[in-house]
Amino acid sequence: MLATLEKNELCKAAQMLHYVRYNKFESIFHQGAPVIGWYLLCRGWAKLIFSTSQGKRVLLKFCRSGNILGGVACEVHVVSAVAMSEAVACLIPPDVAGALVRQHPEITLETSRRLARDRHMLLGRLAYLPYGSVRERLAKGLLELGDCYGVHCEQGLLIDIPLTQRDLADLIGTSRQKVNLNLRKFVDQGLIRTKRGRIIILDQQGLQELG
Repeated sequence: MLATLEKNELCKAAQMLHYVRYNKFESIFHQGAPVIGWYLLCRGWAKLIFSTSQGKRVLLKFCRSGNILGGVACEVHVVSAVAMSEAVACLIPPDVAGALVRQHPEITLETSRRLARDRHMLLGRLAYLPYGSVRERLAKGLLELGDCYGVHCEQGLLIDIPLTQRDLADLIGTSRQKVNLNLRKFVDQGLIRTKRGRIIILDQQGLQELG
């Protein structure tokens, strides 16, 4: 978000921010906690999770460097943010955030664009989550991740996120055991490959046919 600022303005803004380092799996903020400003992810990966009153977890989004994790539109956080790797986030107090937006309206435009992309992604997921088998939902989930976070490599399309099988389970609404079983089937079918904790999509058309 702050990348939209000129270099000098970015340096000035950085001096007003409070940076915090987080370990892998450490919580950045909790659902229901008071909102005290914008959280901007400066380094690493994080995930946004919504917990239902029945104790179920819904993984809404993966966040990379430059993404806003939480804003000031609500009094309390409606989701939790958890670091997926060693990460650094900065807290932008409401008065600083307001001043930046007033001085640089392009920040609001860029934020709106990113929110629109997020809504489009979530609506697409809602279209398939209530229907289909775990195999079908997992295939669609992997294709979604490949579309959003995929990097082309020699073998295929690398989903360049440090995700776990639990993350995939929370993403498509199933158990880690079922994700593990279907991932192994996808590997046996030559649809995907796993390498150092990452997933490489080898056959996008094959996954599309499953979904």
